[in-house]
Parts: sequence; C-alpha cells; structure tokens
Amino acid sequence: MQQTRDTKGTVEVDGDIYHWELRRQPRPTTGGQWEGIAVTLRQQDFKREAIVQFPAPLRPNGRPDTEKQFVNLEHVRNAVAAAIEAGWNPTSRGRAVVFDVDADGR
Repeated sequence: MQQTRDTKGTVEVDGDIYHWELRRQPRPTTGGQWEGIAVTLRQQDFKREAIVQFPAPLRPNGRPDTEKQFVNLEHVRNAVAAAIEAGWNPTSRGRAVVFDVDADGR
C-alpha cells in the first residue's frame, strides 16, 4: 500500500499514464453528513477529466476522521479502472464526469 502526502502525481494503468490531483479533503456537509476526498483524473496529453469521490473515512468508533488524509496510489489506480469501466472515455471531449467509488477505489 503506497501512500503519499503529495497533492498531485501520476499513475500508470494498462500502459497509459494518468495525472491525478487532490481536489478536496474530507469535509462536513449539511445534515451532519461528511464527504470524503475527491481526486481529479486526466489521461496524459488529453483534457477530459473525471472526478472520483471516495467515502468519508471513519474512525473505529464510527465518527468521521477529520484529519488530513493521505492519497493511496493503489486506490487511485483502481479508481481510474473503475471510471473507465463505468463509461468514462478520457480521450473524448466534454465536461468532467463525477464518479463515486468505495474506499478501495472500485
């Protein structure tokens, strides 16, 4: 499990290079709910983005973990594959597409 404090970087999935950038740390929303981290993905040399939203991390007592989160690069790789499987075409043109994934990026 490779974790990093970097806010951007690259991962390789199926021979293609994808740039990722941390878009948001966990934050509270209305109604006492929490959003997890969000990562922006883009294939190298293309502009179409996917925004991947992870669930809010929870502590063992069930409360949200409000500390800054590390980015797990294996989860980012899984998220790229999941977004492509869900219909994201990184080589096409258009608006950014938003995907919700589980804690492992699937």
